[in-house]
Parts: sequence; structure tokens; C-alpha cells
Amino acid sequence: MPVMSLKAIAGPGSVTRVSQDNAVEDARSARQRDILKTLQQNRQVDVTELAQRFGVSGMTIRRDLAELDEAGQLHRVHGGAIIRRAPAYGSRASIQAGEKAAIARVAAQLVEPGAAVGIDSGTTCHAVAAELAHRSDLTVVTNALHAAITAREGGSRVIVLGGLLTPELSLVNPGIVREPPQVHLDLLILGCGGLSVDRGITYFDPTEVEVRRLLASLADRVVVTADHTKFDRKKAMVLGPLDLIDVLVTDAAPPEPLRTALAAADVEVVIAT
Repeated sequence: MPVMSLKAIAGPGSVTRVSQDNAVEDARSARQRDILKTLQQNRQVDVTELAQRFGVSGMTIRRDLAELDEAGQLHRVHGGAIIRRAPAYGSRASIQAGEKAAIARVAAQLVEPGAAVGIDSGTTCHAVAAELAHRSDLTVVTNALHAAITAREGGSRVIVLGGLLTPELSLVNPGIVREPPQVHLDLLILGCGGLSVDRGITYFDPTEVEVRRLLASLADRVVVTADHTKFDRKKAMVLGPLDLIDVLVTDAAPPEPLRTALAAADVEVVIAT
């Protein structure tokens, strides 16, 4: 029996529909990213103004705002949306605290002696910094003040990327992407807002994604630390596809089809117990 290609089986019409669906999804993702950036700048957005700006209907914008509201990235109000403040850092650190501690212990074991390691912002990455705090042989590169202060306790050299201080006590600076620091990272410890098959590694805050993308480009290996609550969650800001990850350290086996997608992307999944 001859082997038929997917295109031959599905037919040209199906392939065209897939391409059209992908284009719609790309446009929707780009529009939602732009909405969040506008919200960061202006603290509120208006449905009518957004519809005129993007050349779409008010109903389309309302669907965008509903999705972003459901994902916890803004707060819908009559006629638009306002910025939603993230829970305080301390309160988030207490969520899944045991799982984060176990993940941090395993991730810290991946840091070789004398390594240059990048550490992302966020509570799980801060837990990794705490696991490394007794070491004095590392070069730590971070834009997160929590991680920088903790890692410095052991005497390791700490390089802090400068910029505007965010409420999370991380520093963001668009200029750093144009003039990246002259450093090489053996390993990058990344957190995430969500991991999904279709969007890959995603985040809430648009201002920090470019810094993360820069650090990933400087690293030989990327280790994502994420507990099971991040599985199949989607935030609007996309860092990159799953194959950007070398190792995923987590507390539970990912569900299908995410598990299959991670295997296809050649991601090593380490479950901390």
C-alpha cells in the first residue's frame, strides 16, 4: 500500500484552513500582547479605542479582554479594562512552597562548580538562589534583586542587570537588548507563567520577556523550574517554543499532550520529590 503524505490525505483545502487558523491565532496573540503593553503604559484601555486601533470589531476586543481577564492579566470593567496588580511577592512565595523548595533543590544540583549561572525573577527562581547561597564559586547574572541579594550571601560574584525597578523588585531595561552584556552563561534558571503545547513558554509581564530572551540567548543550557500548576496555562507574552528548554524541573509528570510535546522537543523532564 503506498504511503500518503499528510497533505495528500487531508487535501489542499484542509491545509489552507490550517494556515488560515494559524494566521488568525498569530494575529490574536500579537493583538493581546499589544493590549497588555498599552495597559502597562496607560493603566487602562478602552474597547472603542482598541477596536479602532486594530481595525476589528468591539466584540473581538471584548473577547480578547475576557481571555486576558480569565488568565489573570487584567481586570475587565465596563467599556474596557484596567491593570490588575499581581499578588504580593511574599504571598506568592507561600503558594506551593513545598513543591518550589523541592524543585529548587534539584535545579541547584545542575549548577556545576565554578559555573556562570543566570537566575530569572520569580519565587521559584528565588528558591534556587537560596539553595545556591552557601556557594562561593559561582558567577550569578540576574535582573532580580531578591535573587541577587540571596546569592551574594555565600560570596559568589553577582552581576545585576540594571534598569527600571518593577514592583517585583526586578530590573528591566529595553536598551540592554540592543547592547547585551559581554557575559557567557553555562546555565540559565528560568521560571515561567505557563507551559503549553501551542504557545510554549509564556509570561504575564511584557517588560521582562525581552530580558529573559536575552539571557536565554547567552546560555548553553536553559533549565525551566515550574510546578504542576503551570502546565497548560497560557499567558499572553511568549518567550519561545518548548524546544528552547533543555531541562524542565517540576514536581509532577506533565499531562498529555504536553508530555508528548516536551518529549518531541527533546526536553529532559526531571521530577523533584
